[in-house]
Amino acid sequence: MTRKEAFVPQWATHPGEHLAEYIDGRGWSQAEFARLAGLTPKLVSTIINGTNPVTPETALRLEHVLGLKAYIWTGLQAEWDLFQARERERESAERQADWLKQFPVKELKACGRLPDTRDIGSLFGEMLTMLGIGTAQAYDARIGSLAVHHRRARSATASPHHMYCWLMLGEEQARKRELPAYDGERFLRSCAEIRSLTVHGPDVFEPRMLELCHSAGVALVFQKPLSKTCVFGSARWMNDERPLIQMSLRMKSNDHFWWTFFHEAAHIVLHRGKNFVDDQNGEGDGVEAEADAWAEEVLVGRERIESFATTSPSTRQEVTAFAEEVGLHPGIVVGMLQHRHAVPFNQLNDLKARFAWVDEVAPA
Repeated sequence: MTRKEAFVPQWATHPGEHLAEYIDGRGWSQAEFARLAGLTPKLVSTIINGTNPVTPETALRLEHVLGLKAYIWTGLQAEWDLFQARERERESAERQADWLKQFPVKELKACGRLPDTRDIGSLFGEMLTMLGIGTAQAYDARIGSLAVHHRRARSATASPHHMYCWLMLGEEQARKRELPAYDGERFLRSCAEIRSLTVHGPDVFEPRMLELCHSAGVALVFQKPLSKTCVFGSARWMNDERPLIQMSLRMKSNDHFWWTFFHEAAHIVLHRGKNFVDDQNGEGDGVEAEADAWAEEVLVGRERIESFATTSPSTRQEVTAFAEEVGLHPGIVVGMLQHRHAVPFNQLNDLKARFAWVDEVAPA
């Protein structure tokens, strides 16, 4: 699906051109018209040559003398002013073509967020709107204010500009929702119920997760990843009061999915007011360790998983039995064991459930 472009005229005329035609049509000189309208000849001349605007006061005088309503004259002036502003923006955009190259324009067109056009001016203007800025120069300040803390990706291909676009796509989704005020206690209860959903498929857990988070005042957004992002999820506060959890479904396995959710939920619960982006192969720190510990405790309990890991489980039966005992999907248990190096990363992966975005599923 592509984003439809609204029709924007590529031309406009200054109201002075129309005034000149009306004066000529009446057979008047500019000086004669100026006397009738109570305007100076110089002002009439500058309006006609486009160096002076038609003000509301002047429009009323034109209405009285020429019979054409004042709102038409002010409308012509407004159209001209807007056209001139667009032209200045377009000229500026041409100079900003290199600036646009740092963003995933092709992907943003494909997902319908940017118009399917090669016109630099149109793309530049829509990109400014998406990023929530008025000029390209404001971008550095905007990106610096969003994610004040995050794991540093070791991947050389990671791009902060692609990351920022992904974050903005999620924020646009979240802002469309009418959320109640954040309720921390209710969110804790929601997380407890969401844990019980890990044994189900997306058709069951997705709508219920969204409902439970919404009821606690948390916006949960699933946003397809962009290239060069290497991101699993993000937890942040919009306007310092609306919590947002954004997930990318990177790796497309249920162990990564559920760990990401509870890790980001931990940031909301433990680190109110701070913004986090969790990257693939990122470097951890004390705050991230706190989030990991909280997620682990909510999912299964540190002592319980450590005790099971020491038994060196290696069979499907062992993992499945433990998963049933603790009420988790066995794929999540496999992921936690692999993270602890109790199970090799190339073993028992068939116990994990795989997810896909709807647009990636082949029709039956």
